[in-house]
Order: sequence, then structure tokens, then C-alpha cells
Amino acid sequence: MDSQVSDYFNNPLLCKDTIDFRKYQDNIVKKCRTKNSLVVLSTGLGKTIIGILLIAHRLEKYKSKGKILILAPTRPLVSQHTKSCKRFIKIKNEKIVNLTGRIKPEKRMVLFKKAKILISTPQVIKNDIERGRYDLTEVALIIFDEAHRTVGNYSYTFIADEYIQTCLDPLVLGLTASPGKNYEKIQNLCDNLYIENIVFKTYQDEDVKDYIYNVDIFLERLELPLQYLEIREVWESLFKKYLRFFIKRDLINPYKPYFSKLDFLSITHDLNISLRFDNPFGFEDLEEQLEDELYYTSPRIIDIVREKDLDIHSIFSYCSSCISILHAKELLETQSFTLFESFLEKLEYKAEQDVLSAKRIVNSKHFNLIRSLLVEKDYNEIVHPKFPKIIEIIEEEITEFKNDKIIIFTQYREMAEFLKQNIKRHLDDTIKLEKFIGQSHRDSEAGYSQKQQIGIIEEFREGKINILIATSVAEEGLDIPNVNAIIFYEPVPSEIRLIQRRGRTGRHSPGRCYILITQDTVDVPFYKVSRRKEDTMNTILDRPEQLELSTEIKREKIRFKGESTFSEFDIIKNYKQRRKKEKQLLANRSIEEIIDQIDSFSRSKEYKRLKGQGVTFFNDVVNLTESKIKKKVMSMKGNTKKKEKKPKRYLNNNVKTLIDLAEVYSKDGEIDFMRFKELAEEEDIVDRKFFIHLNRACYLGYLKRDKDNKVYFIKHYN
Repeated sequence: MDSQVSDYFNNPLLCKDTIDFRKYQDNIVKKCRTKNSLVVLSTGLGKTIIGILLIAHRLEKYKSKGKILILAPTRPLVSQHTKSCKRFIKIKNEKIVNLTGRIKPEKRMVLFKKAKILISTPQVIKNDIERGRYDLTEVALIIFDEAHRTVGNYSYTFIADEYIQTCLDPLVLGLTASPGKNYEKIQNLCDNLYIENIVFKTYQDEDVKDYIYNVDIFLERLELPLQYLEIREVWESLFKKYLRFFIKRDLINPYKPYFSKLDFLSITHDLNISLRFDNPFGFEDLEEQLEDELYYTSPRIIDIVREKDLDIHSIFSYCSSCISILHAKELLETQSFTLFESFLEKLEYKAEQDVLSAKRIVNSKHFNLIRSLLVEKDYNEIVHPKFPKIIEIIEEEITEFKNDKIIIFTQYREMAEFLKQNIKRHLDDTIKLEKFIGQSHRDSEAGYSQKQQIGIIEEFREGKINILIATSVAEEGLDIPNVNAIIFYEPVPSEIRLIQRRGRTGRHSPGRCYILITQDTVDVPFYKVSRRKEDTMNTILDRPEQLELSTEIKREKIRFKGESTFSEFDIIKNYKQRRKKEKQLLANRSIEEIIDQIDSFSRSKEYKRLKGQGVTFFNDVVNLTESKIKKKVMSMKGNTKKKEKKPKRYLNNNVKTLIDLAEVYSKDGEIDFMRFKELAEEEDIVDRKFFIHLNRACYLGYLKRDKDNKVYFIKHYN
């Protein structure tokens, strides 16, 4: 990026004097111009600007012929990137578009052809590529925002594969604040994005220090009151009772200093995997593969079950009971009586539905004792020590630091609502607060749509909201400005979430981060775990040479197809015919994947070894060929060759008249809806009659009406 003597980044494709020059950003972009790069920057160091600068460079290199694709995991992030591009990049706004699943496929095809910069969620792009609606051959750069999501079957992985295979000069930019907690996760991310170069910057780097402010971390350690300890003692006694079920059967180590929900989730995971992965013939390779999937291998849970002839259903049920007890204990220790009691009510409801794991708890004397204590002593009046501490911090921020922007992070939506209602009572009416939560697919929990989320962020930005009480939805990527203080209601056992939460403050002035920790609870190990994971991650990124990065990507200049003219009308008109071809394209992809896997396996040492042991494979017996696979896959996708009955196409004179009007008066196949309606009225086709016959003409494929109030002539009835 060419930087002049001025204090701004300037480039023919950047809006003049809009991006402040920062030396470290300039250094990063220079390293990313020719190699697929993973840029790991602490939150607040301007990952978005790195992307903008690289976009300008690639568009300049290809004389604005190439396309740029920006991928982000949520629609609010897509909206944010769209605004940034329109603000900083000097091209027409209509050339910057976002693609969402709410836009019809045929319209997305048109937008992809017209646009220069496309911003989208990855699933939309994956679906369109699989169906051949467009390809990535002319894409000069793909930016993967929140790149740490590139794991498993997430769409980022598919798109990266497709891009590297189809584009002559691919360039990948992965942006994240935290790529993973250990070597394996970071290596896997680099493999999936074909990373050739890692750039890692922290607040401690010399070229960064001049551009950041200090963030002071305050660990607020709190003690539980006596009443909480009394309830906890009873609850722990119930847990120990059910723990004996596992100890007696040698399913868990009795000498562990600490038991967590993960211990019991791991037992159920191992049982599920082992039951699905049955290996009656004892093949060594399959045994090794199974052990890679298990938490407990010496001995394996399934071996203990078989040796002792244990009841698997009882194990699953007791695991569920223990997980519920530990979850309730966590709510009691780290949240509030309100959430604890709410969870007890959910257990009672499940018990009424005859769920054995819940009935076991609800029918216990421990549960009944706790219920009686809560009624008799009115425990709800005793607040968790975290709540008065939050009020104290907020009042100090407002009075001493004159701070009017605070974010409180909490793990649970119910806690967000509790804090919203109760903090209001302790503050001046001039202080406005709002919760900020994600979407919900549960009928009982109404979440916030992504449109609502964007609206709340804007109000917070404008100062209409002073305190934001947020769940994890506010951690990732969103540009939440000028926050001077962050409060963690509880620590999180994830280095990614720790970094993202902490990075919300100290962007434009010195910041403060308060972490509330209840002593002798899960808060303590959770905080230690997140710090240890962050330290491990930083150690790996400081020495990227220990990672195996891509070295075999060959590049040559993209050969563009030339300025092809296309008709939006033709794309819409032909889309119904395309739908049939899309099934074929999807089937062909499935067939190629199956054939590749069979070919690869049949050439492997494992195949030869198993054949030598007398194993017969299904594909050898039936002589599995491409045509046989194709026939089966096509039938599975519903593309059978059964002769379809042609629907009767009844056309009365009014329908024919509307088709004739559209043909005669349309320009390039389209006519304004209101103009079309006026022409129909002249033919006495009015009111309800007009809409009935228009719908009939559209249903039969002669006309098409879209949301933009256009009517398209598709074909004549003759």
C-alpha cells in the first residue's frame, strides 16, 4: 500500500484521507500481498482496515477487473463490512453488495455478475457454488473474517478448497483475534485455509505500542455468603451420592480433585462413539481409529461395560443426573439464587414428564430439603455478592471516570434479563441500559433478530444506550466503539472468548476490565484455564516456523473472460430450467467424491492388508462403477426418469389477454406493474379478476412478477 508523507493511507482506490496511517498495518499488508495469510491481531488493532487496504491493492493490481469476496459468519458482521467498504473504497456503491439467503438465487446470480465487492455469510456462497450458479475463477481475494471458525464441515473449508482449485491467482486473508488453543487447532486452521504466511501482533509489539491504550485488569475476588454455602453443601451431598454409582463400577477415577460436567459428557460421548463404531473382527486399524475418538482409553468405557455386564441405559441416565446437578451448582455459585431456583423448576417439569434422570433428583430428600429451605428462610432476598459489586463498579465508572459506555458480559440470557431489571433500580433514570442477546429458535425464549442487534449497536454507538448487558453474541467481530469499561460477570474457560471480550475496551482511551470471581467455585479454574490457553497460543504464534504451512501453491495472472454482456431478464427467464440442471450438478459432485474415496482406498496399504486377510469388499462384489453410482445418487436426489404427467394448462381469454399485453407493451421483456394494471383495466380486467388471472399466468410460466413491482414476459401461450 502506497503511503505518502500524509497521516493517511492513500491509494487510487481508497477514499482520500479517510484511513489513519499506522505503520504496523502497513507492514502487515505488505506481507500479505502475495501469500495466503493468517493475520492474528488482538481485538481493537484494526483487522477490518487490514482487509480494506488489501482489497484496494488487489483491485488496483487487476485494474478493477477482479472481484473481492468477504465472508463473515453472521448478518450483522456482513452489514458492518458492507458499511466499511462503502465508506473507505472508492468505487460505486452499487458495485458493493451483500448476498444473503433472503435474496432469490436468480437475483444473487445477477448481483454476483454485476458487483466488484461481495460480502456474504459462507453458507450462501457454498450453496450457490455447489449448484453452479457462479464460480470463483475471477475472484482476486477472499477474506475469511473470524477465521478460527474454519473447522470441520463449516462452509469456510469448502470455499477455500474450491477457490484454490479454480482460481489461477488465489489470495486468502484470514482474520482472527484467536486461532486456537493449541498446536493441533492452529495447524488444522492453516491447512484448511492453505495458509502460507502468519502475521501475529499483540499490544506489546514495538510498532503497535504507539497506537493503543493500556487496559487495566481487575480481578474482583468474592466470598459466598453463609446461606449460599449451606445450600451448596446439601447439593454437593446429592452429587456425591450419584458419583458413587460411577466409582463402584470403575467408570471414573475416585481420586480426582475436581469433577466437572465434562467428565460425564465424556463418558456418554465414549459410549455413543463405541456403540456406533462396533468392530467385531478386531481389526487393528479400526481399533486405532476408534481410540483417536475417545476420551478414556486406558481402560475404555465400553470395555468396562462389557466386562462387568453393566446396564448402558442406567449409565446414560446417571450421567444426565450428574450433569444437571453440576450445572445447578454452577448457577448457585456463580450466578444467583434466581437462576438456581429457575433451574430447579425446570427439573420439576422434566420429572412430571417422566424423565428418569430428573425424577431421581426431584424425589431425593436433598432436593426436598433445599426446597423447604428456600421457602422458610426466604433465600431470594439474599443477593449473590457479584451483584452489589457490579453496582459499585458502575457507580465508580460513572462518578470517578465520567464513563457513559460500559459492557457487562454474562454467560446466560436469563442472567442478562435479571441484571437489566435489577440494575435499573439502583441507577439514575438518565442511565439507559439494554441487553444484547442472540437469536433463539426456542418458543420459550424470544431472542433478538439480527436486525434488532444492529439497531441496538447503533443506539449504543450514538450514546442512546449507556450500559450493554451482553451474552456471547457481542464477543465476535462487531464494531462496538468507545467502550471504556468491560465487566465479566463470570470468567470463561475459552481463550478465544477471553481475548474477544477483553478487546472491547481500550480502543480510543485507557480502558478497564473487571473480572468477577467467586472464590472456591468453577470461576477460579475457568479463569486459569483461559489464561493458560492464551499463553500456549501466543507461544505457538511467536514461533510460526514450527507449523507446516502451504508451500506448493502456484500462481499465474487471472485470465478474465472479457466484458460479457448479460441480460438480467434472461437469467430470470431461464432460471426454472436451471433448477433441473442444479440437481445434476449436485449429483455429479457427490459421485466424484465417492469415486475419489473408493479409488484412494483401493490403492491404500490398508486395502491390500485387509484383502490379504480374506476380507471381501462390497464394491468388488457388485463391480461398482461410475454409472451405477450415478444412477443411485440421482434417484436419491429425486431425479428419476419417470415420465411426468403434463399438467393441464387451462387458459381463458382474460389470461391470454394479459399475456398479449405483456408481450406488446414490455420493454426488454419487462413492464412496470402499475402500468400493466392500467392496461388491464382498459380491457375490463379489474380488481380481484385481475389478480386471479395474473397469478394464473405466472403459475403457468408465461409471466413473472417480482418484489420490485415489475412484470416479466416469459413466453407466449402459442
